[in-house]
Amino acid sequence: MRRTSTVAIAGLTAGLIGVAGPASAQQANGSAVSTAPQADSASAARAAYRRGIAAYRQGDLPTARAEMRRAAESWPTQQVYMESAAALAAVARDTSDAAAWLDRLATLGVGAFASGDTTFNALAGAPSFDSAVARLKRATAPISNGRVAVTVADTAFHPEGIAFDPRTGRWFVGSVRQRRIVAVERDGATRDFVSSGADGIAGVFGMAADVSRRTLWVATTALARMTGYSAADSGRAGVFGYDMDSGSLRRRVWLRPDSAAHTFGDVAVAPNGDVYVSDSQSPWILKVPRAGDTVERFMTHPLFRSLQGMAITSDGRTMYVADYSHGLLRVDLAARTASALQAASGVTLLGIDGLYLHDGALIAVQNGVTPTRVVRFCLDRDGHGVQRAEVLDRSPATADEPTLGAIVGDSVFYVATSQWETFDDAGKRRVGTVARPVTVLGAPLASARACLAP
Repeated sequence: MRRTSTVAIAGLTAGLIGVAGPASAQQANGSAVSTAPQADSASAARAAYRRGIAAYRQGDLPTARAEMRRAAESWPTQQVYMESAAALAAVARDTSDAAAWLDRLATLGVGAFASGDTTFNALAGAPSFDSAVARLKRATAPISNGRVAVTVADTAFHPEGIAFDPRTGRWFVGSVRQRRIVAVERDGATRDFVSSGADGIAGVFGMAADVSRRTLWVATTALARMTGYSAADSGRAGVFGYDMDSGSLRRRVWLRPDSAAHTFGDVAVAPNGDVYVSDSQSPWILKVPRAGDTVERFMTHPLFRSLQGMAITSDGRTMYVADYSHGLLRVDLAARTASALQAASGVTLLGIDGLYLHDGALIAVQNGVTPTRVVRFCLDRDGHGVQRAEVLDRSPATADEPTLGAIVGDSVFYVATSQWETFDDAGKRRVGTVARPVTVLGAPLASARACLAP
């Protein structure tokens, strides 16, 4: 699911909106759980960011800069903190500091520097600043390896997740807004696999194909932007299972209603047939046992804040899960414990939506950074850390709002045009936006032996 935030570097003087949130993870009953060091660092960074923005709005530039630096040092791979620090340095006419922040962004390969941003006008022409801008532009330049693999002409579709059936060569594409799933055949012909609202399905989010059991698993959540929404739908989230050949509904399990907000964003199938679903709002990992009709609360953790994609190892023992705010996590499914993957210098693990395993490496759709990109994360020998990152595709002109995908053979396919920003929360087209057809891009992966290269 695409998350957006105000980008500081492109208009700080107009006022910024913070990205801060809860200081600690919450249990379902609302009581705080004990924190982990990484969660504490993120919380400290968010608090410093809020203080920095407040100080800037009150005209206290020295305090604003100090607090923004504190935020960036507490959470050094968070793009928005570095962009804000660079913008505040520009306001203070501190050329060397602004250039240093742009250099840090370039090292991570992220940054939304706009050459026309008036905040930086006074620094333009200074050799150190111009050099940093050039490095950032090179580090974020397009890498267009993706090729169009699937299209659906409907510009109001609002896709999120896809799945592939290698037995038939059929693609499944789900719509958040229209509450439907279409099948795209080998020849490109499309038809309804699940018609709009059939079986009570809500907005369609992540999907996963259990090919051996011939079941298409779907995460579904009711939200105001879907067609036919009513107040009675609020809070509904569930998991549906469909026969991949006939399209008939096999399983339908809804989370028992409670007072919390829920978004079931993605699903993953374990080798034994158990189905896991990520809830980005509570946040929990939940489980639908292979034999049963309930959604069980499987586990929560202080590192869980905004859970997204999941990838389960072939032995069924380990799950990698993306948390939008805290990075990549490793979950021991038997012990129900979680730990943060440590990243090498120059690698950011934040803002990941879709997550997949391929040949021992993690493949991620990273739409919470700018520019958005698809990345291969090379794991260390024991799978507890990321040694380096390789950008596989960065195509902002085509993939302006990428979300979820699927691994097919030695390629990653992903939704490139989800259109979260095209429609508002009521499902209406935003003024000035251009609706686009559904586009799924495919980019080659080759072998993860590339991770062994220096």
